Amino acid sequence: MPSATQLKIWRKQAADKLASLLTENDTTELVTGDFKADELLRVLNNLPKRPANRAPYAGTFPNLAISDARRKAADLLKQRIVGISGETLQTQDGLVDDTLRVLLRANDRPEGKSPYAEFFPEVAIPPVSIDNLLDIAPYAEPAQVRLLHPHLLQTMVTYEINTPLRQAHFLAQVAHESGSFNYLEELASGEDYEGRIDLGNVQEGDGVRFKGRGLIQVTGRHNYRSCGADLGIDLLANPTRLADPDLACLSAGWFWNREHLNRLADEDDLDNITLTINGGYNGYEERRDFLEVAKQVLQV
Repeated sequence: MPSATQLKIWRKQAADKLASLLTENDTTELVTGDFKADELLRVLNNLPKRPANRAPYAGTFPNLAISDARRKAADLLKQRIVGISGETLQTQDGLVDDTLRVLLRANDRPEGKSPYAEFFPEVAIPPVSIDNLLDIAPYAEPAQVRLLHPHLLQTMVTYEINTPLRQAHFLAQVAHESGSFNYLEELASGEDYEGRIDLGNVQEGDGVRFKGRGLIQVTGRHNYRSCGADLGIDLLANPTRLADPDLACLSAGWFWNREHLNRLADEDDLDNITLTINGGYNGYEERRDFLEVAKQVLQV
């Protein structure tokens, strides 16, 4: 049985792969994969089985061309797959695996083989403990750290923050940005971002709606849209989700990956990592102090 963290990673990988396979299909006729994707979509949305006289997607996305319906189905499936909770390997996860096999024209899953395992290798979970995090950020609220810990592990695996030096830089920066892991959204109201065209805040109320959230505060309509697309979550419709422990961590990884900060971490380049995240050098001394402790804790 895979660990809970491994299962979350597999679900994200499967969601991305399935969405890619669906949207790369440019045929204008329904194919077997469409029927299977519709079946999966109905199960994950708790909908009844598709009536025999109704085409795939027509119940969820009526009056759309097949290509448009596939694209919308792909987006919704990403959200639903990464949102699967608990250990449901023989039910929902099994159906996701079955759908992948249809789209990939792969053989049936061998008996006794876990869903996803044939497509995605198991990964090494970073040996970063709750106590390690509390050593790095001693003013952190322990209960908060316990909530964040599995999601930080998942984030570091997902975005290849996979060496002690990369992990030290990442944890130092997110510890500073979040006030020692204690704050998952900025304390200010966000009104200062109102009308900021550079952030994509073009509608009234966008400043407050899309204020900074997450361990590295994602800010603005444009960034919420981009981050949500990668994570498989509609953050424009649900902006406060970004302050929940899972997305607070994953969004920090999304930003870290987008800005190629692993490369700078490999060079032990605190200055340019700080400049990329902050746009300046605010809090530089604290970031440096967090980094020095993180290196000691992670034995860099």
